[in-house]
Amino acid sequence: MNLLERLWQHWIHPRFRVERYFPQSELQIISTQIAASEQNHLGQIRFVVESSLSTADILNRLDAKTRARQWFSRLNVWDTEQNCGVLVYINFADRAVEIVVDRGIHHRVDVDIWQNICTLIQHEFIQEHYILGLKQGLEAIDSVLQKHFPRGDAAKENELPDDVIIA
Repeated sequence: MNLLERLWQHWIHPRFRVERYFPQSELQIISTQIAASEQNHLGQIRFVVESSLSTADILNRLDAKTRARQWFSRLNVWDTEQNCGVLVYINFADRAVEIVVDRGIHHRVDVDIWQNICTLIQHEFIQEHYILGLKQGLEAIDSVLQKHFPRGDAAKENELPDDVIIA
């Protein structure tokens, strides 16, 4: 996509338009599912759906991977006790999905697994199944974290909020 096409895509996807695809009642269900998932493993999961980037960000060629890392830092996903934070970042205007994982997960789970989950979410988004994409992504992440970071008998506090951010 050239620069003008990308600018146009971001201009036509303001937050209020994108929020229509993600009803608050459905996001609340996903937040509850995130909390339930985190009872099965040591991971902490966050979802961010960003409708669009600013014109300055587009002109500066900010990509989804860099933006995902910015959100990872901003939300302190890197700051969990077990270094088991996972951020799922969706740039709606670019139709991009990125998963950023903390160093504790990065060393134990192959990057291809995360890319497959991104592809799963993107596939549902292409079909305009936005909520289903988030749910299936969460289920896949839950499965990976249960396998590599089972909770066991250890008591665990919820270190990060479970809400899905629409920005």
